[in-house]
Amino acid sequence: MKKIRKWISLGLVIVCLGIFTGCGLFSSSEKEPTKIEKEIVEIQSTITETYKKISTGCVGIYATSGDSGSVGSGVVYKEDKGIYYVVTNHHVIEGMRTVRVYRGGAKYFKSTVIGSDPKNDLAVLTFSLDLFGGSEVYVQDIFNYEDEIVTVGQTVMAIGCPLGLENFNTLTTGVVSRITKNEIQTNAEINPGNSGGGLFNASGRLIGINSSKEVFTQSNEDGVIIDIPVEGLGYAISLNVVKKCITDIESKKTVIERPLLGVTVLPVNRYLPTQESESYIPLLPNTMDAGVIVTNLSNGVAKKAGVLVNDILLKANGTDIVTTLDLSNILNLLLAGDKLTLEVYRTSEQKTVTIDITLE
Repeated sequence: MKKIRKWISLGLVIVCLGIFTGCGLFSSSEKEPTKIEKEIVEIQSTITETYKKISTGCVGIYATSGDSGSVGSGVVYKEDKGIYYVVTNHHVIEGMRTVRVYRGGAKYFKSTVIGSDPKNDLAVLTFSLDLFGGSEVYVQDIFNYEDEIVTVGQTVMAIGCPLGLENFNTLTTGVVSRITKNEIQTNAEINPGNSGGGLFNASGRLIGINSSKEVFTQSNEDGVIIDIPVEGLGYAISLNVVKKCITDIESKKTVIERPLLGVTVLPVNRYLPTQESESYIPLLPNTMDAGVIVTNLSNGVAKKAGVLVNDILLKANGTDIVTTLDLSNILNLLLAGDKLTLEVYRTSEQKTVTIDITLE
Protein backbone atom coordinates (compact mmCIF):
# COMPACT_ATOMS: atom_id res chain seq x y z
CA MET A 1 0.00 0.00 0.00
CA LYS A 2 1.56 3.27 -1.07
CA LYS A 3 -0.10 6.28 0.51
CA ILE A 4 -1.95 5.28 3.65
CA ARG A 5 -0.56 7.33 6.49
CA LYS A 6 -0.34 5.08 9.63
CA TRP A 7 -2.07 3.29 12.45
CA ILE A 8 -2.85 2.36 16.12
CA SER A 9 -4.97 -0.27 17.76
CA LEU A 10 -8.10 -0.98 19.68
CA GLY A 11 -9.23 -4.21 21.24
CA LEU A 12 -12.22 -5.64 23.05
CA VAL A 13 -11.26 -7.56 26.17
CA ILE A 14 -13.71 -9.88 27.88
CA VAL A 15 -12.87 -11.06 31.36
CA CYS A 16 -14.69 -14.02 32.82
CA LEU A 17 -14.59 -14.11 36.60
CA GLY A 18 -14.95 -17.30 38.59
CA ILE A 19 -15.65 -16.56 42.23
CA PHE A 20 -14.79 -19.25 44.70
CA THR A 21 -16.37 -19.33 48.14
CA GLY A 22 -16.28 -21.56 51.21
CA CYS A 23 -13.47 -22.89 53.35
CA GLY A 24 -12.55 -26.04 51.48
CA LEU A 25 -10.58 -26.36 48.24
CA PHE A 26 -13.48 -28.08 46.46
CA SER A 27 -16.40 -26.12 47.95
CA SER A 28 -17.01 -23.51 45.22
CA SER A 29 -19.96 -21.92 43.51
CA GLU A 30 -20.33 -19.86 40.35
CA LYS A 31 -21.79 -16.40 40.51
CA GLU A 32 -24.44 -15.47 37.97
CA PRO A 33 -23.06 -13.14 35.24
CA THR A 34 -23.97 -9.53 35.76
CA LYS A 35 -26.13 -7.66 33.25
CA ILE A 36 -23.15 -5.87 31.73
CA GLU A 37 -21.20 -9.15 31.43
CA LYS A 38 -24.12 -10.68 29.55
CA GLU A 39 -24.28 -7.63 27.24
CA ILE A 40 -20.55 -7.86 26.51
CA VAL A 41 -20.85 -11.54 25.60
CA GLU A 42 -23.83 -10.74 23.37
CA ILE A 43 -21.93 -7.95 21.59
CA GLN A 44 -18.96 -10.26 21.10
CA SER A 45 -21.20 -13.00 19.67
CA THR A 46 -22.85 -10.52 17.30
CA ILE A 47 -19.51 -9.26 15.99
CA THR A 48 -18.24 -12.82 15.51
CA GLU A 49 -21.30 -13.93 13.54
CA THR A 50 -21.36 -10.73 11.47
CA TYR A 51 -17.70 -11.15 10.59
CA LYS A 52 -18.28 -14.73 9.42
CA LYS A 53 -21.04 -13.52 7.11
CA ILE A 54 -19.50 -10.43 5.53
CA SER A 55 -15.84 -11.45 5.37
CA THR A 56 -16.50 -13.66 2.33
CA GLY A 57 -17.13 -10.43 0.42
CA CYS A 58 -13.87 -8.84 1.57
CA VAL A 59 -10.86 -9.41 -0.69
CA GLY A 60 -7.17 -8.71 -0.87
CA ILE A 61 -5.66 -6.78 -3.79
CA TYR A 62 -2.23 -7.64 -5.20
CA ALA A 63 -1.02 -5.25 -7.90
CA THR A 64 2.31 -5.35 -9.73
CA SER A 65 4.24 -3.52 -12.41
CA GLY A 66 7.76 -4.64 -13.18
CA ASP A 67 9.72 -4.78 -9.94
CA SER A 68 7.20 -2.72 -7.96
CA GLY A 69 4.08 -3.92 -6.24
CA SER A 70 1.24 -2.86 -4.01
CA VAL A 71 -1.03 -4.66 -1.55
CA GLY A 72 -4.43 -3.46 -0.44
CA SER A 73 -7.95 -4.56 0.34
CA GLY A 74 -11.36 -4.34 -1.31
CA VAL A 75 -15.07 -5.00 -0.91
CA VAL A 76 -17.43 -6.77 -3.32
CA TYR A 77 -20.45 -4.52 -3.93
CA LYS A 78 -22.16 -6.11 -6.95
CA GLU A 79 -22.53 -9.36 -8.88
CA ASP A 80 -23.72 -9.47 -12.48
CA LYS A 81 -23.86 -12.76 -14.41
CA GLY A 82 -20.97 -14.25 -12.49
CA ILE A 83 -18.87 -11.08 -12.59
CA TYR A 84 -18.05 -9.59 -9.19
CA TYR A 85 -17.43 -5.86 -8.79
CA VAL A 86 -14.92 -4.66 -6.18
CA VAL A 87 -14.33 -1.16 -4.82
CA THR A 88 -10.86 -0.29 -3.50
CA ASN A 89 -8.55 2.73 -3.26
CA HIS A 90 -7.08 4.30 -6.38
CA HIS A 91 -3.63 4.48 -4.80
CA VAL A 92 -3.58 0.68 -4.39
CA ILE A 93 -3.70 0.09 -8.16
CA GLU A 94 -2.22 3.38 -9.41
CA GLY A 95 0.47 2.83 -12.05
CA MET A 96 0.17 -0.96 -11.85
CA ARG A 97 -0.09 -3.18 -14.93
CA THR A 98 -1.45 -6.34 -13.35
CA VAL A 99 -4.07 -6.47 -10.60
CA ARG A 100 -5.23 -9.68 -8.93
CA VAL A 101 -7.90 -10.43 -6.34
CA TYR A 102 -6.98 -12.64 -3.38
CA ARG A 103 -9.50 -14.63 -1.33
CA GLY A 104 -7.18 -16.60 0.92
CA GLY A 105 -5.24 -19.79 0.43
CA ALA A 106 -3.03 -19.91 -2.65
CA LYS A 107 -5.57 -18.70 -5.23
CA TYR A 108 -5.32 -15.34 -7.04
CA PHE A 109 -8.06 -14.30 -9.44
CA LYS A 110 -7.35 -12.27 -12.56
CA SER A 111 -9.13 -8.93 -12.45
CA THR A 112 -9.94 -6.07 -14.78
CA VAL A 113 -9.68 -2.45 -13.68
CA ILE A 114 -12.88 -0.74 -14.86
CA GLY A 115 -11.69 2.74 -13.91
CA SER A 116 -10.64 4.94 -11.04
CA ASP A 117 -11.18 8.35 -9.46
CA PRO A 118 -7.84 9.81 -8.29
CA LYS A 119 -9.41 12.88 -6.64
CA ASN A 120 -11.53 10.71 -4.36
CA ASP A 121 -9.00 7.85 -4.16
CA LEU A 122 -11.40 5.15 -5.36
CA ALA A 123 -11.21 2.47 -8.04
CA VAL A 124 -13.45 -0.30 -9.39
CA LEU A 125 -12.30 -3.68 -10.66
CA THR A 126 -13.98 -6.96 -11.56
CA PHE A 127 -13.18 -10.65 -11.27
CA SER A 128 -14.97 -13.95 -11.75
CA LEU A 129 -14.79 -17.31 -10.01
CA ASP A 130 -13.62 -20.32 -11.97
CA LEU A 131 -14.42 -24.00 -11.28
CA PHE A 132 -11.98 -23.88 -8.38
CA GLY A 133 -13.14 -20.54 -7.06
CA GLY A 134 -14.00 -21.76 -3.61
CA SER A 135 -16.63 -20.49 -1.22
CA GLU A 136 -19.59 -18.22 -1.79
CA VAL A 137 -19.02 -14.48 -2.11
CA TYR A 138 -21.02 -12.09 0.10
CA VAL A 139 -22.15 -9.02 -1.85
CA GLN A 140 -22.60 -5.67 -0.11
CA ASP A 141 -25.65 -4.53 -2.10
CA ILE A 142 -25.01 -0.85 -1.40
CA PHE A 143 -27.30 0.50 -4.12
CA ASN A 144 -30.34 -1.47 -2.99
CA TYR A 145 -30.53 -0.75 0.70
CA GLU A 146 -31.32 2.49 2.44
CA ASP A 147 -28.40 4.67 3.46
CA GLU A 148 -27.20 3.83 6.94
CA ILE A 149 -27.35 6.48 9.64
CA VAL A 150 -23.81 6.89 10.94
CA THR A 151 -23.40 8.43 14.39
CA VAL A 152 -20.47 9.25 16.63
CA GLY A 153 -19.91 6.48 19.17
CA GLN A 154 -21.40 3.61 17.20
CA THR A 155 -19.42 0.38 16.96
CA VAL A 156 -17.60 -0.24 13.69
CA MET A 157 -15.54 -3.07 12.21
CA ALA A 158 -12.63 -2.75 9.79
CA ILE A 159 -11.65 -5.74 7.65
CA GLY A 160 -8.54 -5.81 5.49
CA CYS A 161 -4.99 -7.06 4.92
CA PRO A 162 -2.76 -5.05 7.27
CA LEU A 163 0.94 -5.32 6.41
CA GLY A 164 0.30 -7.87 3.68
CA LEU A 165 -1.86 -10.67 2.32
CA GLU A 166 -0.57 -13.04 5.00
CA ASN A 167 -2.89 -11.08 7.31
CA PHE A 168 -5.86 -11.53 4.97
CA ASN A 169 -9.23 -10.45 6.36
CA THR A 170 -7.93 -9.26 9.70
CA LEU A 171 -10.73 -7.81 11.85
CA THR A 172 -10.34 -4.77 14.10
CA THR A 173 -13.07 -2.95 15.98
CA GLY A 174 -13.62 0.56 17.26
CA VAL A 175 -16.10 3.39 17.20
CA VAL A 176 -16.97 6.30 14.94
CA SER A 177 -15.00 9.22 16.35
CA ARG A 178 -16.10 12.06 14.07
CA ILE A 179 -18.15 12.56 10.92
CA THR A 180 -17.70 15.08 8.12
CA LYS A 181 -19.58 15.36 4.85
CA ASN A 182 -17.21 13.09 2.92
CA GLU A 183 -15.28 11.22 5.60
CA ILE A 184 -15.67 9.08 8.71
CA GLN A 185 -13.02 9.24 11.41
CA THR A 186 -12.59 6.08 13.46
CA ASN A 187 -10.25 4.62 16.07
CA ALA A 188 -10.54 1.09 14.64
CA GLU A 189 -6.99 -0.10 14.03
CA ILE A 190 -5.84 0.10 10.40
CA ASN A 191 -2.38 -0.27 8.88
CA PRO A 192 -0.73 -0.25 5.44
CA GLY A 193 -2.59 -2.94 3.49
CA ASN A 194 -5.99 -1.92 4.90
CA SER A 195 -6.33 0.64 2.10
CA GLY A 196 -9.51 0.01 0.13
CA GLY A 197 -10.97 -2.30 2.77
CA GLY A 198 -14.39 -1.87 4.30
CA LEU A 199 -15.56 -0.07 7.41
CA PHE A 200 -18.79 -1.75 8.55
CA ASN A 201 -21.41 -1.10 11.19
CA ALA A 202 -22.36 -3.71 13.78
CA SER A 203 -25.00 -5.21 11.49
CA GLY A 204 -22.38 -5.78 8.78
CA ARG A 205 -23.38 -3.09 6.33
CA LEU A 206 -20.69 -1.12 4.55
CA ILE A 207 -20.49 2.50 5.73
CA GLY A 208 -17.14 3.54 4.28
CA ILE A 209 -13.88 2.58 2.55
CA ASN A 210 -10.75 2.84 4.70
CA SER A 211 -8.19 5.08 3.04
CA SER A 212 -5.68 6.70 5.40
CA LYS A 213 -4.52 7.37 8.93
CA GLU A 214 -2.61 10.05 10.81
CA VAL A 215 0.68 8.82 12.23
CA PHE A 216 2.69 11.81 13.37
CA THR A 217 2.19 15.46 14.07
CA GLN A 218 5.10 17.86 14.45
CA SER A 219 6.05 20.28 17.21
CA ASN A 220 8.67 23.02 17.12
CA GLU A 221 10.69 22.77 20.31
CA ASP A 222 13.19 25.67 20.43
CA GLY A 223 13.81 25.45 16.72
CA VAL A 224 13.95 21.65 16.62
CA ILE A 225 11.14 19.85 14.78
CA ILE A 226 9.95 16.85 16.79
CA ASP A 227 7.66 14.08 15.51
CA ILE A 228 4.88 13.28 17.97
CA PRO A 229 3.02 9.96 17.47
CA VAL A 230 -0.72 10.24 16.80
CA GLU A 231 -3.08 7.49 17.94
CA GLY A 232 -6.56 6.47 16.87
CA LEU A 233 -7.07 8.76 13.87
CA GLY A 234 -8.09 6.59 10.92
CA TYR A 235 -10.23 7.78 8.03
CA ALA A 236 -12.75 6.13 5.73
CA ILE A 237 -14.41 7.59 2.65
CA SER A 238 -18.13 7.98 3.35
CA LEU A 239 -20.55 5.67 1.58
CA ASN A 240 -22.37 8.53 -0.17
CA VAL A 241 -19.08 9.50 -1.84
CA VAL A 242 -18.25 5.87 -2.63
CA LYS A 243 -21.60 5.33 -4.36
CA LYS A 244 -21.33 8.52 -6.43
CA CYS A 245 -17.80 7.68 -7.55
CA ILE A 246 -18.69 4.08 -8.40
CA THR A 247 -21.59 5.33 -10.54
CA ASP A 248 -19.28 7.73 -12.40
CA ILE A 249 -16.56 5.11 -12.88
CA GLU A 250 -18.99 2.47 -14.17
CA SER A 251 -20.48 5.05 -16.55
CA LYS A 252 -17.18 6.42 -17.92
CA LYS A 253 -15.09 3.21 -17.65
CA THR A 254 -11.88 5.19 -17.41
CA VAL A 255 -9.87 7.40 -15.08
CA ILE A 256 -12.25 10.12 -13.92
CA GLU A 257 -11.01 13.70 -14.28
CA ARG A 258 -12.83 16.10 -12.00
CA PRO A 259 -13.30 19.66 -13.33
CA LEU A 260 -11.32 22.65 -12.09
CA LEU A 261 -12.96 25.91 -11.14
CA GLY A 262 -9.90 28.03 -11.82
CA VAL A 263 -9.85 29.94 -8.53
CA THR A 264 -7.41 30.32 -5.67
CA VAL A 265 -9.19 30.73 -2.35
CA LEU A 266 -8.09 31.58 1.17
CA PRO A 267 -9.88 31.06 4.50
CA VAL A 268 -10.10 34.28 6.50
CA ASN A 269 -11.03 34.54 10.18
CA ARG A 270 -11.02 37.91 11.92
CA TYR A 271 -10.29 36.26 15.30
CA LEU A 272 -7.53 33.95 14.00
CA PRO A 273 -5.57 36.09 11.54
CA THR A 274 -2.55 34.69 9.75
CA GLN A 275 0.18 36.58 7.97
CA GLU A 276 -1.33 35.54 4.64
CA SER A 277 -4.95 36.37 5.49
CA GLU A 278 -4.56 39.48 7.64
CA SER A 279 -4.85 41.94 4.75
CA TYR A 280 -8.16 40.37 3.68
CA ILE A 281 -9.91 40.76 7.05
CA PRO A 282 -11.21 44.31 6.29
CA LEU A 283 -13.07 42.83 3.28
CA LEU A 284 -15.32 40.77 5.56
CA PRO A 285 -18.69 42.43 6.18
CA ASN A 286 -19.46 43.22 9.80
CA THR A 287 -21.96 40.35 9.90
CA MET A 288 -19.26 37.76 9.09
CA ASP A 289 -16.52 36.54 11.41
CA ALA A 290 -14.97 34.25 8.83
CA GLY A 291 -15.19 33.44 5.14
CA VAL A 292 -13.49 31.92 2.10
CA ILE A 293 -12.21 34.64 -0.24
CA VAL A 294 -11.17 34.42 -3.90
CA THR A 295 -7.58 35.69 -4.06
CA ASN A 296 -6.70 34.79 -7.65
CA LEU A 297 -8.39 33.70 -10.90
CA SER A 298 -7.02 31.79 -13.87
CA ASN A 299 -8.66 31.95 -17.29
CA GLY A 300 -11.06 29.21 -16.29
CA VAL A 301 -14.80 28.70 -16.00
CA ALA A 302 -15.17 30.80 -12.84
CA LYS A 303 -13.65 33.89 -14.45
CA LYS A 304 -15.70 33.38 -17.62
CA ALA A 305 -18.88 33.16 -15.54
CA GLY A 306 -18.15 36.43 -13.73
CA VAL A 307 -16.46 35.51 -10.45
CA LEU A 308 -14.18 38.32 -9.27
CA VAL A 309 -11.11 38.52 -7.06
CA ASN A 310 -12.16 39.37 -3.46
CA ASP A 311 -15.55 37.68 -3.84
CA ILE A 312 -16.44 35.83 -0.63
CA LEU A 313 -17.86 32.37 -1.29
CA LEU A 314 -21.05 31.72 0.69
CA LYS A 315 -22.64 28.64 -0.92
CA ALA A 316 -21.93 26.14 -3.70
CA ASN A 317 -24.93 24.23 -5.04
CA GLY A 318 -26.80 25.18 -1.90
CA THR A 319 -24.11 23.96 0.54
CA ASP A 320 -22.46 26.42 2.91
CA ILE A 321 -18.79 27.15 2.21
CA VAL A 322 -17.07 27.52 5.55
CA THR A 323 -13.64 26.10 4.68
CA THR A 324 -11.68 25.55 1.48
CA LEU A 325 -12.26 21.82 1.96
CA ASP A 326 -16.02 22.40 1.68
CA LEU A 327 -15.51 23.71 -1.86
CA SER A 328 -13.13 20.89 -2.81
CA ASN A 329 -15.55 18.23 -1.55
CA ILE A 330 -18.29 19.59 -3.83
CA LEU A 331 -16.08 19.98 -6.91
CA ASN A 332 -14.60 16.49 -6.46
CA LEU A 333 -18.01 14.90 -7.01
CA LEU A 334 -18.87 16.83 -10.19
CA LEU A 335 -18.15 16.06 -13.84
CA ALA A 336 -17.55 18.19 -16.91
CA GLY A 337 -20.88 19.51 -18.09
CA ASP A 338 -22.37 19.68 -14.59
CA LYS A 339 -23.79 22.94 -13.29
CA LEU A 340 -22.35 24.76 -10.28
CA THR A 341 -24.24 27.61 -8.66
CA LEU A 342 -22.12 29.90 -6.51
CA GLU A 343 -23.55 32.39 -4.06
CA VAL A 344 -20.94 35.04 -3.28
CA TYR A 345 -20.75 38.25 -1.30
CA ARG A 346 -19.24 40.88 -3.58
CA THR A 347 -17.25 43.27 -1.44
CA SER A 348 -17.03 45.96 -4.12
CA GLU A 349 -20.82 46.12 -4.44
CA GLN A 350 -21.65 45.14 -0.83
CA LYS A 351 -24.29 42.65 -1.93
CA THR A 352 -24.84 38.95 -2.53
CA VAL A 353 -24.54 37.71 -6.13
CA THR A 354 -25.57 34.35 -7.61
CA ILE A 355 -23.37 32.97 -10.40
CA ASP A 356 -24.22 29.91 -12.54
CA ILE A 357 -21.23 28.02 -13.97
CA THR A 358 -21.07 25.17 -16.50
CA LEU A 359 -18.01 23.13 -15.66
CA GLU A 360 -15.58 22.06 -18.39
